[in-house]
Amino acid sequence: MSPVRPDDHVSLLAEAVRAARRAPFWGDRLSNAPNSIESLADFECLPITAVSDYRRQGFDALLSDTSGIEWIPGPWLGQSPGRAAVAEGAAEAAIRVELLRAGLGLAITDGVNAGELSAVAVATEARRYFGAEVCAALVRMGISAHLLVDTATDRLEQLLDAFQPDIAVALSSRVDMGALPGSVSAVVTVSTGGDGEQREGVRDMAVRRVNLFVQNELGVLGASADGEPYRMNHHRFHIELSPDGTVVATPYYARVQPIIRLDTGIPASVIH
Repeated sequence: MSPVRPDDHVSLLAEAVRAARRAPFWGDRLSNAPNSIESLADFECLPITAVSDYRRQGFDALLSDTSGIEWIPGPWLGQSPGRAAVAEGAAEAAIRVELLRAGLGLAITDGVNAGELSAVAVATEARRYFGAEVCAALVRMGISAHLLVDTATDRLEQLLDAFQPDIAVALSSRVDMGALPGSVSAVVTVSTGGDGEQREGVRDMAVRRVNLFVQNELGVLGASADGEPYRMNHHRFHIELSPDGTVVATPYYARVQPIIRLDTGIPASVIH
C-alpha cells in the first residue's frame, strides 16, 4: 500500500468516518456529525474521544466489519482489563507490521547487512505477546531473534551473555543496561507516552538508542533514534493536538475497527 499523498487525506478520513458509522459506538458518537466530510475542517469538527471512554466499550460496539477480521492481536483474543481488543483486516495487519519493522530498522547501522545480526528481546509476562511480535518482525527483516520472558528465568544476564546479541530489545525493567554484553550495538525500548520506559541508563550508553512510541489501540505512532525527536508516522495517521495539548490520532486505513479522533492522553511535548 503506497503512502498517503496530501490530496488523499480528506478522502481517506471521509472513508474512515463512513466505516465508523457502522460500528455501534461510533454511530452514537457521530450521530450529530455532518453526513459527509468535504474538508479537514469538517473532520476536525467531529467529537474527540478519550481513550479511557474507548476502552470501556464492548468489543462488538467497536467493530464496523466483522466479516473482514483476519487477526485479533494479543492474549485472550486481544481482550484484557483496561484495554480494548484490536481487530484487524489484512490491510490493517500489514500496516501495523510495516510500521513496527520501520521503527526496528532504525537499530540497524547504515551499510550493515541485517542477515549478519542477531537480537534478543526481554519482555515482562504482560508484554510477552508484543515481544513475540517484535521477534517475528526482526526475523522477517533477516535478523535472528530470541525472546526471553523475565518471569521465566533469573539468569537474564547470563543468557544475554550466552546469546551475544547485536540488538537488545528491552520490554522489561529487569534488563540491566549497565550489564549488557559488549556485542550489543543497539538498544530498543518502547514508550507509551513518556512514561519512563526509555530509562536514563540507555541515554548514557555508547550504542545506538531506538525508542518506539506505541499506543495499544493504534500501534507504532512514531520512532526516535539517539534521543532525536520522534519521526511520527503521518503517512498512516492523521495526528492532531487536543485543546489540552495531548496527541489525538486517527488511522487512515482502519476499516474493520475504525478509530476517529482518539485522544491518547499523551502530552504532545513528548513527541517534539
